[in-house]
Amino acid sequence: MQKVLGVRALIFVAVGLFITFTQSHSASTGLFALAIFGIGLAVANIAATIWEKRNYLSVESLPLTLISLAVGLFAALIPQADPTAQALAFVYLVSGWAVVAGALELYLANRSGFRTRAGKDGLITAVLGLALGLLFLITPLDIVSAVGFFGAYLVICGVHLGIAALTPQK
Repeated sequence: MQKVLGVRALIFVAVGLFITFTQSHSASTGLFALAIFGIGLAVANIAATIWEKRNYLSVESLPLTLISLAVGLFAALIPQADPTAQALAFVYLVSGWAVVAGALELYLANRSGFRTRAGKDGLITAVLGLALGLLFLITPLDIVSAVGFFGAYLVICGVHLGIAALTPQK
């Protein structure tokens, strides 16, 4: 489980740092980062399922894997012509992914038990994902802010997952 969290942390932090240090927080930058993130997270979850055959959480994360892959592919296939369409697509894809992923993480945290370490880590990730989704749904964000909030979410979750991966098990 810790190796899986470590791989997920690397993906979150890498894409978050890419957004942070990119000067252009445009819709095309956000869609590119979302495509890399979605496809990378799906590949990491598939590798984790193969890697840890006996871990039921890896199999139960299949819906999250499929949704991440779909969002990553949709983000990669958005045409580069219209910036307004790109901005709308980015906001809708991130908000949809964050709400669904947050709900699935909440289910997995509940399945592990909120008193266990895995349950607590899953709960924190779920709350952060749901907060990102609700932020995108409730608040009218300009594209620069939206891409920035997505990058901040990735870095915060990546640091949290990295700490969870490096914390020794009892």
